[in-house]
Amino acid sequence: MDARGLEKLHAAIEWLLRQESFSATVGRLHTELDHSAEPFVWATIPLETIPVPLPPSIESCWLFLLKRNVSSGSHYHPNSIQHMVVLNGEGRSHVGGIERPMVPFGSARHSIQDKWHIIDSGVPHEFFPRGEDMAVVSFHTCPVDELVEIESGSGERRLYAPHG
Repeated sequence: MDARGLEKLHAAIEWLLRQESFSATVGRLHTELDHSAEPFVWATIPLETIPVPLPPSIESCWLFLLKRNVSSGSHYHPNSIQHMVVLNGEGRSHVGGIERPMVPFGSARHSIQDKWHIIDSGVPHEFFPRGEDMAVVSFHTCPVDELVEIESGSGERRLYAPHG
């Protein structure tokens, strides 16, 4: 994605962070995560609720809450490019064999490119949040009801069920 596209996604995140309903969803996900054996929980965010112009390739928006000190598990999406940003916390990412720090959205000392992970379709990725549960937003290039995840080790396939 070019710099202008990232700026649009960045503006969408700034807008979301000002919404009471978004904060309430993060709170609900914290409760779900506390009662889940899974490494993460999620909610979908309907694109029509985001009044900020998005790049034309973006077809869905997701809010994930990753359990602290637990790997997300290595997986890939065969049918979508993922554009992900960390809202809080710290940790490391492994994307296509490259490890890098996960820079929070609000970090003033990092560039917009440092904050965003752009993950091509078919590229394995895994996240390692440290110290606290980590909220991330992912924009995908496929519709909500078509996002497929393939677990890297087993090849197990999951079709995400959208929920808000």
